[in-house]
Amino acid sequence: MTSRVLVVDDDTAVRDVIVTALTDAGYDCIEAIDGSDAVAKAHAFAPDLVVLDVLMPRMSGDEVQRELRRMPRTRYIPVIFVTAQGETHDKAARFAEGADDYITKPFELEELIARVDTALRRARELRALNPLSGLPGNLAISREIERHLHEDDAAACIYCDLDHFKEFNDHYGFARGDRLIVELARLLTSLSETVNNTFVGHVGGDDFVLVAPEQEAIDLARAIVRAFDALAPTVYDPEDRARGGVVRVDRRGVER
Repeated sequence: MTSRVLVVDDDTAVRDVIVTALTDAGYDCIEAIDGSDAVAKAHAFAPDLVVLDVLMPRMSGDEVQRELRRMPRTRYIPVIFVTAQGETHDKAARFAEGADDYITKPFELEELIARVDTALRRARELRALNPLSGLPGNLAISREIERHLHEDDAAACIYCDLDHFKEFNDHYGFARGDRLIVELARLLTSLSETVNNTFVGHVGGDDFVLVAPEQEAIDLARAIVRAFDALAPTVYDPEDRARGGVVRVDRRGVER
């Protein structure tokens, strides 16, 4: 799917040059002639990225960025400033307010295209991350498995989930359950780093996937089980740990 870029500049000549370069690079471009027009079109079209001039009539680029960050629909759209203001304090201030990149006029079109490519790739990768664990999600997992199949690598897929996580969650609440998932993600990431070329992904909830070299996968799986067995008791309250578990009543009214 072609990425859509909103190009904002009150200088028609500059805007035309940027739009032509990005269009030739394969992007679908929308144009805005000033700050107010930029906000309206960002809200209407929800572009994948905004290339934004600073000094414009009606609304400056800085005001446009603040407005974009204020609105839920546009809050996470990457913004690349293109401006003649190249002072360090100008750059620092705009980065502090959420700018993703900064190009000083005059600029090379190849550099602009490269920065747009990078910002869009970074945004896609961030959207693919599980917000709780910070690990790649289902799209990245599928791509990783497909890559190994395509390259005919000797790799193994380890599927990892937690027994009785629902009961733990029901007993202690979602906040404690989330902390357990974060701890498990850290454990898996740490152990995966001991085996070269190992990928860790988070399907969701208590389900994780690791793709590891086939010859080392069984040892890695065993190491995960051992490490989690050591971690598990520490997440319970002392009285439940002393009892050896938690007691829950199932749907039929039977204690488990």
